[in-house]
Amino acid sequence: MTTNGTAAGLVDWRTVERLTALIPAGPSASRSTRASSVAVLRRSAQEAPAWVARITGLNRAAQQVAETTRVSVVDRAGLVRASTRALRGLMEQVPAPRASEAVRLVGAAEVAGAMSVLATRLLGQVVPAAPSEVGAGRADRERPGDVKPGVEGARVGGWGDSASPHLLLVAPNVLAMRRQMDLDMLDLPAWVCLHEMTHAVQLAAAPWLGTYLTDSMQTVIGAVVEAAYGGPGTCGSTDGGAGTGELGPGVRRGRAMRIAVRAGRGRVLEGLTNFKERSEVASLAAALTFLEGHAEVVLDDVHPNRMPSVHRLRAVLSRSRAADAGIGPGPGLGALLLHRLMGLEAKEAQYADGAAFVRSVVARIGHEGLNAVWSDPGLLPTPAEIARPDVWVRRVG
Repeated sequence: MTTNGTAAGLVDWRTVERLTALIPAGPSASRSTRASSVAVLRRSAQEAPAWVARITGLNRAAQQVAETTRVSVVDRAGLVRASTRALRGLMEQVPAPRASEAVRLVGAAEVAGAMSVLATRLLGQVVPAAPSEVGAGRADRERPGDVKPGVEGARVGGWGDSASPHLLLVAPNVLAMRRQMDLDMLDLPAWVCLHEMTHAVQLAAAPWLGTYLTDSMQTVIGAVVEAAYGGPGTCGSTDGGAGTGELGPGVRRGRAMRIAVRAGRGRVLEGLTNFKERSEVASLAAALTFLEGHAEVVLDDVHPNRMPSVHRLRAVLSRSRAADAGIGPGPGLGALLLHRLMGLEAKEAQYADGAAFVRSVVARIGHEGLNAVWSDPGLLPTPAEIARPDVWVRRVG
C-alpha cells in the first residue's frame, strides 16, 4: 500500500533505515557463545507453553501455541526490521494529510529514536497472526523447534503478516542482560520465554485479541495524527500551500517542531483534547496493563525447584524494568507506541498495576475465574477496574 495520504506518509522510512543502521549490534561474543545462546533460547521456547498451561489452566490454548507459534532468535537488526515493518503496517491503515519532507524527517527521527530504545532493551516480542488468517491452516508453518540456526541477519516478519503468531527472541539483549546483571545462563532465557509464551497463549485463548489490539492501536494513532496534524483533508500550510491538503512550510517551522518536542518528552497525548480519544487511549492502556500483569503473575508461580535463581531474577529484573521505563519482556509494539510515543510509562501502562489486578482476582476466584476474560473483549478490565479488581469480579459474576 502506498504511504501517501496515510500516517505512514508522515515518516521518511529510508531515513529511519539509515538511522537505525547505526544501532550497535550488542555485546561481542564468540561463535560458540552465540550458538549456545540460541540453543538455550530454543529449548526454553519449547518448554514454556506447557509451563504456562500448568499455571493458568489454559491447556488447549497452550497446546495450540506449542503446535503453531513460530519462533525466531534474532539480532537487534532483525528486531528493528520486524518492528519497523509492523509499525509502518499499522500506520498505513490510518488516513493523514500529505506531509512535506521536513515533517517526514521529524517523524523519521522520532521513530528511529523509539526503535533504538526497543532494539537495545527488548528481550522478546510476540507478533500476532494476521487477523484475516487467524485459525487458517497452513502446511508450511514453522514449529517452535524450527528456530533460526543463528542470530545474524535472521529474516523475520512484521505485525500480522502470517497465519500464526511469531515469537522473536533477541539473543544479544538476553546475553547483554545476563552479563550486566550476572544472571544464570539457563534461568534468564527460561524466564524470558515463559513471559513471552504467556502472551502467545493469551492470543490463542482469545482469538479476537490480536484484531482488538491492532484496531485499538490504529485508533490511537489516528487520534494522535488528528490532534497533531488535522484530518486527511486538512490544509497544513500557512504560506502558500492553501488548498493542497499538504503539511507544508508553515507546519515545518511551527507545528512539526512542537510535535517533535512533545514526542521527545513523551507528551504527545497533550494534543488529545477529545474525551473519546482519551478514552480510547485509556482503554488500550488498560488492556496492555492487564496482559502484562497476567504474564507477571504467571512468573509469580515459578519456584526455585524449577528455576533455582528465580528470587534473584525477580528482584533484578523488577529494578531493571523500573529504570528502563517499562521496556523489557513485553508486548513489543504496544509498549513502543504507548510508552515511547505517548509517555504513559508513569500512568496506566505499568507492570505493577496489571500484576496487582491479576493477583487480586486470582486470590478471589482463581485462574479459572480469571480465564473468563478471554471469551469476549467486553470482559477486559476497564481503566477504573484495573485499580478496583473487586468491581471487575462483580461485573463478570
